[in-house]
Amino acid sequence: MVKHKNADFDSFVCFDFETTGLGRDDKIIEIGAVKVKDGFMVARYSSLVDPCQPIDPMITKITGINDEMVKGKPTIDQLIPSFYDFTEGLPLVAHNAPFDCRFLERDSKACGYYFDHEVFDTLRFAKKVLPELPCHKLVALTEMLGIEQSDAHRAWCDAEATARLYLFLKYKAENKI
Repeated sequence: MVKHKNADFDSFVCFDFETTGLGRDDKIIEIGAVKVKDGFMVARYSSLVDPCQPIDPMITKITGINDEMVKGKPTIDQLIPSFYDFTEGLPLVAHNAPFDCRFLERDSKACGYYFDHEVFDTLRFAKKVLPELPCHKLVALTEMLGIEQSDAHRAWCDAEATARLYLFLKYKAENKI
């Protein structure tokens, strides 16, 4: 994946994963994404994922996703093709993109897919545009900026909040507000 350094695009796919834990051997348990075209959210992609391994109880506490919820859901290798199609080759946007991209690269490669999309990180962008803020975590930013995030730490909700955050930061940067 190629890092995108400038917020010079209005069409993109914002995505987020929830995982069984934070380690390299952990697995995706939820995919959430929104497609934005010309600054407007036009489509949503959301699915729980059967990781074929137990979810860490701390992750269940944070996300509310438990083993029973993902049992029998599609596996990541079943979802990668439709997620790839959903992205339409558009730039990918994520908050703390290296974390999500690590899982995407590993799992898509295992399925024979290669995401050569440009990737933009709203965490780095927020630190650049809003350096005065004490915290740049997604939940903190959405709260401070009044961006709706109805169900934090659920992938679909975090993806939508990140899309709104990107558009806000882009507007602020372009207009030097």
